[in-house]
Amino acid sequence: MDIVISEIPQACLNKSSSDIKWVKTVNDNITNSAYLPPDTRPKQCSLGIFFHLEVNSRFGNSLMEVPIGDIILLYQRLNKQRDKCFTHLVTPIDNNLIQYPYTGTTKRWCGRLVKVIAMTGNQTANSIPFSQTMWSSMGFTGKMHDLSFQCGRVFEIPTVQQLPKLQNDIWNKFQSYIVK
Repeated sequence: MDIVISEIPQACLNKSSSDIKWVKTVNDNITNSAYLPPDTRPKQCSLGIFFHLEVNSRFGNSLMEVPIGDIILLYQRLNKQRDKCFTHLVTPIDNNLIQYPYTGTTKRWCGRLVKVIAMTGNQTANSIPFSQTMWSSMGFTGKMHDLSFQCGRVFEIPTVQQLPKLQNDIWNKFQSYIVK
C-alpha cells in the first residue's frame, strides 16, 4: 500500500517527553526487527518517515484509542535477541484504521498510519536496551504488569508516581535517534 502524506496535523509537531503515553510490542515473524531496516514498510517522504502500525484486528480499538499527537513507545526483541529494546517513538497522524495494510500479512491484522518521531537501529548495540533505562528498575509490574503481554495491542501507560521520570529517561535516550 502506498503512503501519501499531504500534511502533518499540528498536534504531531513539537513533541516532548510528556507526550509518551502508550506502549506496544512490535515483534513480528516477517522481518525479525519490525519497522527497522531492512524492513521495507517504513516509507520516507519530504514530511518524515511513516508506516502503518499494525495490531491484531481483535485489538484494533486499542490502536484507535490513541489520540493524534500522543506518542507510542515501541519495543521488541531485535533479531530474536534475548533483551527487549525500545526502538521507536511514533505518533498517529489520522484516525483511519486500515484492514491488512501490508501485502503478505494475514487478515488478522489492521493498522493505523503513524509518523516516526525517533527510530533506532536494528541491533541491540545501536538501540536502547530495556536494561539500560529506568524502566528496568520499575519493570512491567504493578499497574504496568499488562504492558509486558505480547498480544498485538497498544496499552496506555498507567499514571504512576514515577511516570514523568520514565518519560524523561526514555525521551533523553532517544535524542540521538530523532528523525528530522
